[in-house]
Amino acid sequence: MVIVLTLLAVFLLYLLQALYYKKLWMKGLECQILFQDHAINEGDTSCLQEIIINRKALPLTTLQVKFSVSRKLKFEEAENTATTDNNYRNDIYSVMSYEKISRSLPFTATRRGYYKIWDLDLISYDLFHSDKSIVSRDSDTAMYVYPKPVPFAKLKTPFRKMMGTILTRRASFEDPFEFRGIRPYQQYDPLKNVNWKASAKAGELMVNVHDYTASQQVTIFLNLDDDTSWRYERLFEEAIRLAASYAEFLLAEGIPVRLISNGIDAITKKELNFPAGAGVHHIRTIKEGLARLSDCSQNLSNMELSITEELYGTHSSDLYLLISYSQKKNLLQAFDQLCRQSEGSQWIAPLHKDMEFLPDRCPHAAAVRWEVSRIE
Repeated sequence: MVIVLTLLAVFLLYLLQALYYKKLWMKGLECQILFQDHAINEGDTSCLQEIIINRKALPLTTLQVKFSVSRKLKFEEAENTATTDNNYRNDIYSVMSYEKISRSLPFTATRRGYYKIWDLDLISYDLFHSDKSIVSRDSDTAMYVYPKPVPFAKLKTPFRKMMGTILTRRASFEDPFEFRGIRPYQQYDPLKNVNWKASAKAGELMVNVHDYTASQQVTIFLNLDDDTSWRYERLFEEAIRLAASYAEFLLAEGIPVRLISNGIDAITKKELNFPAGAGVHHIRTIKEGLARLSDCSQNLSNMELSITEELYGTHSSDLYLLISYSQKKNLLQAFDQLCRQSEGSQWIAPLHKDMEFLPDRCPHAAAVRWEVSRIE
């Protein structure tokens, strides 16, 4: 009889704890998966933070935290990670009463993009591990991985040619009474703009920067359409990197930048088209848009149409930059016609070493071959 009563008591205890855990295990439990940074550059490292808080007396002897994230984020710690089409994390914790657990998961961003957390599931078991409960949660954390910056040392020759054209055109419009700031001296700066007092303090040449009485802007056409059905992934990515870096260098010099691309925003499903703007906020907007570009280079709209539309609204003070590894005749003829009205405009063609370069198709632009290796 004692044995029967004991077994009955154990069975009741088992049922009670199972019901108790089922009802209360989520009470006061908080789980956050957060990206440490809002934005980083391609190739940089960052962390994913797991924060678990148990605000009740009931301990959770086993708590599984499952979620998935893009495999383009390469985690340093492979344990608890299964990588197939994505990275699938399965972390197991024992969370005591009123305990907070924080964990950092370092990773390297191997590709530009806009990254989120998917399929966040919390799984808990009762004391006997005989019954489990699952709750799914949405995660609103996100992180941008900007295109990898192109070193200025590589881009300085075509960039300085364009800046030389801009400064030549602007010279007659500079207003010496509208002071905008001070920046480090560049080779194209006239010595009359050197601020000797600021240079002495900084230990390097510094120049005064003035506003202008006439506006001038650079429009970047980023063409991501391929000539053939073959997809050149490295050319595709290098073109995006060039657009981001060129825009950033120009904006740093106070030149308003507009960007038009036939690439598709993976979030809005629309083509990128940013009006002219300046300042830190504008470069952030451009780099975020370029980060969101879909990987697809097929079935994109014809950039020739956007360039042709520009012919009807072009201003002689504006400059144009075409970044395109496509050398389609109609595209380059349209851009060449635009360059006739805007002397000093450029075409940069990212190409592999074995690819033919056809600068004669666009004789009125400063054509630059940009060699891209076939391997990382």
